[in-house]
Amino acid sequence: MSPDTGGAGAAPARWGVFPLLAIGMAALGIGVGAVFPYFAELLGVPSSHSRAATFRSACLAAGLVLGAANWLLARRVIGSRLRLLATRLTEVADTAGAALTAPGGPRPDLRLPVDSADDLGRTAAAFNAMLGALERERRFRSVVHATSDVIVIIDLAGRISFVSDSVTDLLGRSPEELLGRVPDDLVHPDDLAGGGATVRVRHRDGTWRHLEVTSADRRADPVIQGLLLTARDVTDRIELQDRIAHQATHDELTGLPNRAAALARGAELLAPGRGGTQVAVLLLDLDRFKEVNDTLGHAYGDRLLAQVGPRLRPHVREVDVVARLGGDEFLLVLPDVTPEGARAAAVRARRALGEPFVVDGLALDVDVSIGVAVSPPGPGDIDALLRQADIAMYTAKERQSGVEVYDPAADGHDRGRLVLLSEFRRALAQGDLVVHFQPKVALATGAVTGVEALVRWAHPTRGLLGPGEFVPAVERTGLIEPLTDRVLDLALAQARAWAAQGLEVPVAVNLSARSVHRGDLPDRVLAALAGHGVPAGMLCLELTETALLTEPERARDVLTRLRAAGIRISIDDFGTGYSSMGRIRHLPVDEIKIDRSYVAALAECAEDAALVRSAIDLGHRLGLTVVAEGVEDDGTAASLQALGCDVGQGYLFGRPLPADELTRWLTGRRPAALPG
Repeated sequence: MSPDTGGAGAAPARWGVFPLLAIGMAALGIGVGAVFPYFAELLGVPSSHSRAATFRSACLAAGLVLGAANWLLARRVIGSRLRLLATRLTEVADTAGAALTAPGGPRPDLRLPVDSADDLGRTAAAFNAMLGALERERRFRSVVHATSDVIVIIDLAGRISFVSDSVTDLLGRSPEELLGRVPDDLVHPDDLAGGGATVRVRHRDGTWRHLEVTSADRRADPVIQGLLLTARDVTDRIELQDRIAHQATHDELTGLPNRAAALARGAELLAPGRGGTQVAVLLLDLDRFKEVNDTLGHAYGDRLLAQVGPRLRPHVREVDVVARLGGDEFLLVLPDVTPEGARAAAVRARRALGEPFVVDGLALDVDVSIGVAVSPPGPGDIDALLRQADIAMYTAKERQSGVEVYDPAADGHDRGRLVLLSEFRRALAQGDLVVHFQPKVALATGAVTGVEALVRWAHPTRGLLGPGEFVPAVERTGLIEPLTDRVLDLALAQARAWAAQGLEVPVAVNLSARSVHRGDLPDRVLAALAGHGVPAGMLCLELTETALLTEPERARDVLTRLRAAGIRISIDDFGTGYSSMGRIRHLPVDEIKIDRSYVAALAECAEDAALVRSAIDLGHRLGLTVVAEGVEDDGTAASLQALGCDVGQGYLFGRPLPADELTRWLTGRRPAALPG
């Protein structure tokens, strides 16, 4: 590329600089040859010689040779190297200008050959050094513009003086569009005050991107002269963190706050320093919801549950919390409310949920039982308040009243019992619960058919407490589930230990009414069996008749799943409740245990004897094993055997014993037929 052009708008010159220089140098050589004869006369050469044709011809020839040499020097040597330099400079400019936009690929080698030590060689070396510096600058600029992070310089006037090309991918805006603008125009108003490393910046499409910004003060730098910012897009990370945080505090199915979030809000409202306002907790449990799941499937049930929150929200205040605890249980937390106001809110909630739920065109009817508990003015305990609401809710179910407010008098949890529950909570954590085992014996053979696990509390000051001294109070709280899990764990651990000693001893564990209505019970029991390596057939679960009266359908579902896994089911204290053989016939039951109150008077009371005989006959007709409790003498055992009773349990065969004592009893005992 030739530099022989004029300024902007000028017509190109006919002759370039290098041709004119060459012509001038050639003319100079010829002129020197032409005037040299005259110059020779000045030097004293005789005119006869200097003006001779031969001498003039020789001088002219020498001038021509000198002119030709000058031509070659100017045109071919100096001119060609200067043209090369000019061409390379133009190529450098073109390459530098296209460095940030041209596609990748090999770049041309623009270095000049340094083949001499003269001024031209030094000029070439200087050019190559400049080329190296430009290449480093070009590489740096390419890195700056290619990185996903955005680099911004804010000048002393507070405006954007430089922004890297990556801003286009990040914010949908070109660098030229942002140059000269004030950054505050793009930042979310709530983030202008600063104080955080992350700010929200508006995208061209109107959305907000979360940028993590670091800054460096470079106002003293003569090149930068401003504030240097580096911004990284962390929108995906922030959104992921928000989703995780939301999932941790919200129910996935309904989108409502979950148990943890509701209790945290309740604890906040009841914390010291919140004033003397009262807080109400409303525990809602859907009735007949299981029928929806069993009849139409869980998909319909899930869609019904998803409608509960929107159904309740219009009937509570903005400050009230509507949460899902799990299953078909929901919770309302109402701040600054009186007991009357809390009950009125419960009535509104029950009325709202009493309307049919429409799912895929089907109108589904469910009912709800609501327990209400209101804190006294001042600080309180949200767990205690929830326990009270739970008690009130179960009272509502038992009375079928729909709404019940917690009544301390009806609860019977005086200060002594509250202290007992507090101590029991510590006993659970410290491992102060133990299990004693009472044998169950086949009346016909005397063989041990199993043992019943009976919990004891090794109280630090009151000694060994029987279940009657603490279980009734525990059953009315949420502590009954940890108690059930602990007894199950201890019983299965002992069954495993006996199996390792060659003793195959099935164990029976009692269930509370609450446990048998929990949908997670089968999974908990199976996990415990697997954890101890005990076959399901070595476990029997006992529950009372009264446990089946509240929500029998839910109880039957739980028992069916347990029995399908191979676990035996026994109805304890049979005859004391309101069950009938017709109802038991539809339950997944393997065994009935006749209550000790009938067995004790078997020999003296003809009516009790008739009842025991009927229970034994009906149990056998249903294919059930019949166990008699409270067998304390040989006469009672003989009578039961004569009536066809299968198994006896009582002090005649053995009192509840610690595991080590019962182990010695088992290993030293030989089965023998009872006297007949």
